[in-house]
Amino acid sequence: MALKLYDLVNIAEEIENATIYVENYTNDEVDGKEIHRVEITVENTDTEEVSDPLILEEESKQALDRQVKFTLGAYFKKIDVVNKLY
Repeated sequence: MALKLYDLVNIAEEIENATIYVENYTNDEVDGKEIHRVEITVENTDTEEVSDPLILEEESKQALDRQVKFTLGAYFKKIDVVNKLY
């Protein structure tokens, strides 16, 4: 599922003790274009249940890095984020 910020916000708001994971970076070529992707999941740390992955993709690694930082930046300051990309 392609990531929309409100999807991530809705999932995270439903969980009292959430942790967001950024992982599984891939770099593929589709129709002659590079596509850089990461998966973002939300874990309920009380029950250890993990949401289905949300996919964030961009045409360059730099753009993907900026999008990850923007997506997780302001809204999620009170939620633990585990970024396994850096």
